[in-house]
Amino acid sequence: MEMDRKIRALEELVETLQEQESQMSSQQQKELETMCARLQRQVGEMERFLGDYGLQWVGEPTDQEDSEDSTDSEGSKRDWMTVKKFWKPGDSLVPPEVDFDRLLASLKDLSELVDSETPVTPVPSGARLCALEPIPLKLYRNGIMMFDGPFRPFHDPSTQRCLRDILDGFFPLELQRLYPDGVPFKVSDLRNQVYPENGLDPFPGEGRVVGQQRIRKLSVAVEYPGSRMTPEKFLNRLPKFVIRKGEVIDIRGPIRDTLQNCCPWPARIQEIVVETPTLAAERERSQESPESPSPPLSMLRIKSENGEQAFLLMMRPEDTVGDVRALLAQARAVDANTFEIFSTFPPTVYEDALTLQAAGLVPNAALLLRARRAPPSAP
Repeated sequence: MEMDRKIRALEELVETLQEQESQMSSQQQKELETMCARLQRQVGEMERFLGDYGLQWVGEPTDQEDSEDSTDSEGSKRDWMTVKKFWKPGDSLVPPEVDFDRLLASLKDLSELVDSETPVTPVPSGARLCALEPIPLKLYRNGIMMFDGPFRPFHDPSTQRCLRDILDGFFPLELQRLYPDGVPFKVSDLRNQVYPENGLDPFPGEGRVVGQQRIRKLSVAVEYPGSRMTPEKFLNRLPKFVIRKGEVIDIRGPIRDTLQNCCPWPARIQEIVVETPTLAAERERSQESPESPSPPLSMLRIKSENGEQAFLLMMRPEDTVGDVRALLAQARAVDANTFEIFSTFPPTVYEDALTLQAAGLVPNAALLLRARRAPPSAP
């Protein structure tokens, strides 16, 4: 009897423990399901956020090099771009998987993808051509060097990510902030040379070194054109103004005022929007039928003689230079015959009878004003 009571007590205890365990497991399961749903929702939101900027998350492969349970077959080959440390001093100077020819071909293709059009940069006296300076890239047997350094060995994770982007046919992610539209590369093929990673440069002349004196190279900071995003470059990428519900909204002005508080900025040019019949018609069209397509227009930015003012005019392609001159004279309250409208590249003085379409001032153009020159006196 005593034995039977103990058995029943133990059985009841086991049943109680099983019920508690089932309750706990069901609670943990609910918590895990809730956490999984929340993480899935967050991943979906991040993917949509990246998609808005034209990006796609591809992830990183799991590195199982240091795992004790992972074993590789004798004939298997590992991708050198996915291994954290694939090279050790004394093993080899360069991994056998590095395909220098493929890397050079990818760099050449990326350089050819860059828009070959030479951008025009406005200057106080007009405009000038500003060619995009290529990035110097030196390719050594044990690493690469961009710009003026530092040297980046192949076993560095950031170098692996950079080269992975190039081999996949994309511009490196680390350069997209400075060069959102891409940039050409000026490659120096030095695959037969090994860059000294210990920081010692070869002695340039004859002589003897006593002790372990380190030879340091005086580095001069060189700023390459285009390597720094200036406020002027940033503003040039923004639209000058937009029309919303019949109102002309200045885009660059408020942003320029904000940047002036934190960045060095040259003297500001006063921009004046000239009221033209085309602007009034476009304002009326946007109010009545905002979804209708906009007709072909010509946006003109004309700088005054002293360079302190810039007049913005919205015109039609069939309008003439004389129409532009009359509107400018009315906005400036001066005689229309006291100034000329010209461009510096190519140097051209526009006649009044010429239409904007025929003058090549469509869809936009940057022009200048100057005092009318007296005609040469007759002999």
